[in-house]
Amino acid sequence: MSSLTTRTLIFLTCALTLAQVSHLVFPAMVGGLIGFILAVALSFVLVLGMAYLLGNQDAALIARAMTFIKTLEGGQAPDPIVTPRRDELGELMHALNRLTNRDKAVQQANSDALTGLANRRGVLQKLEAAYKAGKPLALFYIDLDKFKPINDTYGHEAGDAVLRRVAELFTAAVRDNDLVARLGGDEFLIILFGMTDRDQLSERAQKIIDLVSEPMWVNDVRVKLGASIGITVGPQDGATVEALMAAADETMYAVKKAGRNGFKFYS
Repeated sequence: MSSLTTRTLIFLTCALTLAQVSHLVFPAMVGGLIGFILAVALSFVLVLGMAYLLGNQDAALIARAMTFIKTLEGGQAPDPIVTPRRDELGELMHALNRLTNRDKAVQQANSDALTGLANRRGVLQKLEAAYKAGKPLALFYIDLDKFKPINDTYGHEAGDAVLRRVAELFTAAVRDNDLVARLGGDEFLIILFGMTDRDQLSERAQKIIDLVSEPMWVNDVRVKLGASIGITVGPQDGATVEALMAAADETMYAVKKAGRNGFKFYS
């Protein structure tokens, strides 16, 4: 086979593989499910052909790239692909590493270091995107009751353990497409996409309160919490993302003033 044909196959595989990874890392950059499926299918066809045509050394490197992508698809962070090559295949491996490094940086900037949940920045990005797309949603602005005495009595290590446990409880109480975030301290926010029915929201809020109110053991200490929840529905309760969050925050404080460990709708 001529070197030109070989290089053409390599270029095609590089382009299609990067398209696949870009979809995994930055889904907003890739338009159309059909186009993505076609790119993936063509990528694997070309990889199989190259494995046959280019020999074992190139095939092994391509196989590593496919394993790299499979790891990304599974939601894990793959190990970097180290190669001294500077040809097209080498550039593909370096590009894969750059894409995932950029993804890690974005995730770190949008994540809470203690719990792994989204942080305020991550929440604002999700809310802005939903507002621009005209998608209805509900916000639960949550403040933990009785958390400060735990932190003061048993120390920050116990307090951090409580926050991590609460993050797990909140995540288990919502759907996969919803978003749970920690805004800071003992304040959390939950975005329920597409859920605006008051009965459903009331049921979900009470479920969260019941989960948090169950006694939990942290560092061999039995602790008991509560949760005050302010609920807003967008966009009717706030013309902007900031207004919606402020309304939910205000409503949460109204719950605290009324006796804590409950929920209230803004309107």
